[in-house]
Amino acid sequence: MTAFVLDASTALGWILDRPVPAAASHARDLIVAGAVPVVPSLWAQEVSNGIVMAERRGRLTTVQVAAIAIDIEELLQIAEVEAFVARPVTLIDLAQRTGLTVYDATYLELASRRRLALATLDDKLREAAKRATLSLI
Repeated sequence: MTAFVLDASTALGWILDRPVPAAASHARDLIVAGAVPVVPSLWAQEVSNGIVMAERRGRLTTVQVAAIAIDIEELLQIAEVEAFVARPVTLIDLAQRTGLTVYDATYLELASRRRLALATLDDKLREAAKRATLSLI
């Protein structure tokens, strides 16, 4: 595997969850081995928001957040940030048909369009990916 779609839940899984979920750990291992994570342009905002929310809930310190922010920036240096943004009508339709949020539908659309495996910890998104016959990490 040379590339896969990495959603925010997976990155947040290896940053915040203890123990780290197996799927998140596997995705991280793939990246370390040279696979390229492909992310939609909203990925950085989603992950950053998750980090800020974790800090506000007392799960992370300010020092940890600063280190994680640098890690996120480093990951974005090796990631392929998808510049194409699907049309709103496409994302809304996909979200309506699958019961996903538009944010999660963005990951599904990207993986479907690029025919890439999807790394997600979100159960609804995993089910939608299976129905779309996408590979999961």
